[in-house]
Amino acid sequence: MTPALTPTVTADVTVLEMRGDTSLVQRVAGAQTLLRREFPLGVDSLVRQSLRHEPPRPIELEHAIELTEEAVMPLAAQFAGSSALTLQGLGASLIASSLKTSGIAQTALTLDEVEALFNRLVSVGEGRPASQETLPTDARFFAVMLMLREFMHHLHFAQVTLQAAKE
Repeated sequence: MTPALTPTVTADVTVLEMRGDTSLVQRVAGAQTLLRREFPLGVDSLVRQSLRHEPPRPIELEHAIELTEEAVMPLAAQFAGSSALTLQGLGASLIASSLKTSGIAQTALTLDEVEALFNRLVSVGEGRPASQETLPTDARFFAVMLMLREFMHHLHFAQVTLQAAKE
């Protein structure tokens, strides 16, 4: 008598790869890509379109949020509800490097933690002295945090795992 085979269940994961001019979002299960979409917003393109000062001004952040929502909202029907979110590429590298510099060794962030980091950046943009924060205040870091925040909010992810490239 042969033992019953137990099927292997592989978690459904959404992978967001922030690039310079575009970003890629994929829903994967194990080694199989279930869905793949490129969207026309990347870290550098958002900086060029909206974030002209360092730190960015509040009106620039509002414009960047609008652009990000326009790019992310069409993805909601296809990607919302996945059990896990992984961030790769330029975005993951910038966040991981910044957290490491700040003495934080986390590789996963909850939506509340992303929101808190973003709010700290916004306060610098509103005039809080940058020296009071241990986060970078350059436009690229603002763009990454803003894009991640909007992606998590609109696609209903509670946590993100950072998968930065090995140095």
